[in-house]
Amino acid sequence: MPGHRLGFLAASVLFAVGVAYLVVLAAGVALHGLAEPIADPVLAIMEALTLLSAPALVVLMVAVHDRAAPERRAYGLAASAFAILCAGTTSVVHFVELTAGRQLGQSGIVWPSRPYAAELLAWDVFLGLALLFAAPTFAGGGLERAARRGLLVCGALCLAGTAGPATGDMRLQWTGILGYAMVLPVVAWVLARLFARGRAAGAR
Repeated sequence: MPGHRLGFLAASVLFAVGVAYLVVLAAGVALHGLAEPIADPVLAIMEALTLLSAPALVVLMVAVHDRAAPERRAYGLAASAFAILCAGTTSVVHFVELTAGRQLGQSGIVWPSRPYAAELLAWDVFLGLALLFAAPTFAGGGLERAARRGLLVCGALCLAGTAGPATGDMRLQWTGILGYAMVLPVVAWVLARLFARGRAAGAR
């Protein structure tokens, strides 16, 4: 399968999962409010969607690396590496929570806890860095400019979310949630349109 088609499929999956996650998150907030943790069955659905997003994110960043101009491919490689770290970390957290955690009667990710800290390392730090490194691979105008700016904004919001776990004030974590839950699906939609064109960057 050509790289641009693989990128289109991965971006489309990430967009669809992101929209579904937003709907489920909104339902969870409506049911439980902001003062208490979201519980099953809403939490289980959110965790399953997160597991689905992980491989799509990795494939998308690999496709971003593949289409980059030769002088910008190092950025794409770094983006792929951080995406792998993000996907691997969050997959471990949610697989454990959905299987052993529930069978042991210890499910639920609340702050402060080690699983939640690992989850925020994935989505605030590793994802933020992946998106920031992916941004410079898009050097043109039009959709490329939109992708570049979207990746920069989303990455910056994710990294800013680390203020929550760093200080213990989890209200600050909503900045990260704004990045990966709300802005990322929009960026994925832009990338899907870009890959749909099938155009290689630079000399390609």
